[in-house]
Parts: sequence; structure tokens; C-alpha cells
Amino acid sequence: MLNFIHLQTLQAVLETGSLSAAGKKLGYTTSAVSQQISALERSLGVQLFERGPRNLWPTAAAQQVNEIASGILARLDEFEEEMRGAARGDRGRLRLASFPSIGSRLLPRALSPLVARFPDAEFTVHDETRSSAIAETIRSMRADLGLVFEYDAVPEAWPDDLAVHPILDEQIVVLAGVNGSRSLAPTVDLASLSDKIWVANRPDSTGRANLEYWCSQAGFAPHVRFETNDFDVIRGIVRENLAIAFVPALALGVDPTITMHRISGRRPRRKIRAVHRSADQNPLLVETIAAINEAADHFITWTKSGFGTDTVHEALAARGRPSR
Repeated sequence: MLNFIHLQTLQAVLETGSLSAAGKKLGYTTSAVSQQISALERSLGVQLFERGPRNLWPTAAAQQVNEIASGILARLDEFEEEMRGAARGDRGRLRLASFPSIGSRLLPRALSPLVARFPDAEFTVHDETRSSAIAETIRSMRADLGLVFEYDAVPEAWPDDLAVHPILDEQIVVLAGVNGSRSLAPTVDLASLSDKIWVANRPDSTGRANLEYWCSQAGFAPHVRFETNDFDVIRGIVRENLAIAFVPALALGVDPTITMHRISGRRPRRKIRAVHRSADQNPLLVETIAAINEAADHFITWTKSGFGTDTVHEALAARGRPSR
């Protein structure tokens, strides 16, 4: 079996011109160097040196082996540096799974400093629409970090093998077009909207289940005329005064033709969490979660000033400590 250490010893002997000098360079005894060269000759089945009483001369085979070994050992050094870089995060990989609203609002701002800080690392992102699918993607090792959500009215049970970190705790609010909101106060009783037409997430979504739960608590079933999981489409329908919507803070956007109305009494909420495998030691996890938290802080500040009302910031609560 070819031994990489023996190849390094051969290089040292050729560079220094003697077994003893090679031993000093490598920290071996002369006898140990001689034994390694003999072992390499047996492995390769060729004579590497012609030996005299006090000297030795490299054969053509030794020069040929050295040329090949130089390439092999250089690649080995590169491999070792790659692994050290991966351990530090410098050249690692982090695969993110997320859902569209946080993907568009937070991830670009979080990824920008990460890519600048770790230019040789690989960051990838793909979308899922269900938090349960994201959690399964993490558990099956098809992604390293997931951004998931759960509505208070539709709680999720995260598997015990996932570590869960809070990112945002959002309030759910009503969006209305300017023309349709003239009779609506900044804070409304949900029951007063029983005669409205709604645009909502699709029936198989937790967002739709959340709307139906809170409307049922207010004593009515919402009249949903438009169904989509795309919050851009939802805002467009609201903008044209075709319907009102029940959305989390991340879906607000900033549009002077749309008004935001908080719910009176017990306020519906949605929690955003980052999840990863508890046993995962990827050093980029800590860095990425920190960057996402910073992006969330920026989003809160941006929402306060960008939406044009001093009540929007109340739609977002402070983060707490990791839940596991």
C-alpha cells in the first residue's frame, strides 16, 4: 500500500541530497528515513537509489516518482486546507430552505454580508410553501438550515431532533385598499368585517386555516372569492379594492394605496423560526442565524418608517432566547 509519508520522505531526500539531512528536516532518524525509502521501493517495485559506501544516487525511477508525487502531495495539501476551511466555515457549504415571504424580505439582506465575509463558502436557497416540508428537508439532510412559520391558531410540533431559534413574532393584520377602507378604523373588530369579500391563501394552507379560525371565533365564515399563496398577488387584489386580506407583518409591503388595520382584543400572531439538526456542527449555522436576526432587526426598522404609520411596529414583537 502506497504511503503518502514515504513520498514526502523521498522528496526530502532528493531535496537535501542525503538520508541524514532529510532526517533532520523531517525530524526522523537517519535509520527511519532509510527504512521509509526501502518500504517505498517495495511498494512500487522499483529501485529509487543506487547506494555506495557513503553516498547514494537517485535513479531515473526516483525522479519520475518524485514528479508524480509532487502533484499528488500538492492535491493532498489542498484537500487538507479545504477541510480546515470547512471546519472554520471559510470554505463550507450552507443550504437554506425557506418560504417565499421571508425569502424576499429577509434572506437577501442576510446573505449579502455572509457572502462578503465568506467568499469561498457556498450558500444556496430553495423555497418550500409548507413549514412541515421544510422541517423534513432539514431532517433528511437535503438542507442545513430552514426558516419555518407557525400561526398561533395552527400550531406546529417540531421534531425533537431539531434545534429551534426564534426570528420574528408577527402580528396578523387586515389589509384594505384606500377606497374600501374609508369606513375602517386603525383598529377593527374582526366581527365587523363579516360582510366583506376576502382574498386568502389556498384552502390547503395554514394561512387559510388561520383566517377561518379567527373568523369563526368572531362568529362568521369569511367569504373568500380570491385564492392565492402569493402575497404579491394578494396585495395587488387589495390595491384594486377587490377584497380585503388577513396577512402577517412580513407580507405588508409599502404601498400608499393600501391601509393596514390591527385587530382589537386578542391579536392573531405568526411566529418565524430558524431550525436545524441539533447534531449539526456546521460552523456556518451560527453565522447565518445571526445574519438573519440582523436582517429581521432591519426589517422592523424599515417597516416602522416605510409603511407611513406609527402603529406598524406593534405588529412585530421582540425575539426571545432559542427554545432549545
